[in-house]
Amino acid sequence: MPARVLSDRAARAALAAHFAPGQLAADLAEYTPAEVWDRRLRDDGSGLLASYRPREELARAELTCPFVIPSDDEWPTALTDLGPVCPLGLWVRGRERLAQLTGSAVAVAGNRVPTERAVTRAHDFATALAGAGHTVTATLAYGVDSTAHQAAAETGGASLAVLPRGLDGVHPHTHAPLLRSVVGNGGAGVSLYRPGTPPSGATLKASAVVLAALARAVVLVEALDHVSAMYTAETAISLHRPLLAAPSTGDVHSSGNTRLIDKQLAVNSADPRLALALPHARVARAGDVADGDLLLVAVSEEGADYFTTPYIAHPEPFDPSCGCGACCLITAPDEVVVLSQGDLWESCDPWPVDDRLLIVSAQHLHDRPLEE
Repeated sequence: MPARVLSDRAARAALAAHFAPGQLAADLAEYTPAEVWDRRLRDDGSGLLASYRPREELARAELTCPFVIPSDDEWPTALTDLGPVCPLGLWVRGRERLAQLTGSAVAVAGNRVPTERAVTRAHDFATALAGAGHTVTATLAYGVDSTAHQAAAETGGASLAVLPRGLDGVHPHTHAPLLRSVVGNGGAGVSLYRPGTPPSGATLKASAVVLAALARAVVLVEALDHVSAMYTAETAISLHRPLLAAPSTGDVHSSGNTRLIDKQLAVNSADPRLALALPHARVARAGDVADGDLLLVAVSEEGADYFTTPYIAHPEPFDPSCGCGACCLITAPDEVVVLSQGDLWESCDPWPVDDRLLIVSAQHLHDRPLEE
């Protein structure tokens, strides 16, 4: 009698329990998850996979929380942006709300031992985001992340917690009531890891990456360079998610913010109103920018180059005789649009019409987030 074919869900859960997605990407491009499991099982010399019972293990784990996979309606489609490292599935508490929550998610990340200023900023950002209907998304860790979850709850808004361990517990364990509050208030908890999995350096890094992928924008409140919050920020950059880094305090606590701002890899602002605009950002041709649009980033094949100060566009016809010192250098005037005339500089701001910019349309700005 032939063996039963392993279901896609059971195969994905089994693979996820033993491998990182990147280790399987080449095989999954050619074979189904069930076929990949069988191939790995045949090649396993350790006996570890042979002792694993995918159907039974899935049934046992789903007594704690369901395992959501890409074919499910609830699957967050934003995760496909991770390409070959897209998760095989997610363990979820609050499954029925997941798609709605991730559709408006904004990640708030930062130090576990933050300064008082960072705690205040995290609270302000999360309060504004939740009040505007965005899903505050964080890791439930000490410091900035837990402050963001608590602020969302105080506002009556839902939040999304991305945990670096199985959902049968929390990390840190003292935040168990906070996770219950997140789920009870209409939010959800998600994890890459099956129940029973403890946190580790690897799970922290992988969860920080997923945090950015689930979000439409990321706010880095305060971060030491090379902490897990920086993995979230750097993933946002690689996925072209809008990234706001609060201004550096000038000390080591915000060394990560300093690096990103100095390299023009993030919007430099402490204004929560700007964070409200970021999820609405989109890429547009310079020639299609309208009056009142907010300009954030120059986008090229090499990556994003955030402006030191985001600014409001006021497109004007190109005038080579304006005398500003920039327009007179243009050699193809029919292919240029002027997006600002001396508002921030002594010269105009001419752009080739086909250059790409990350903008927020004027109708999505909340109370004009920047002074002009």
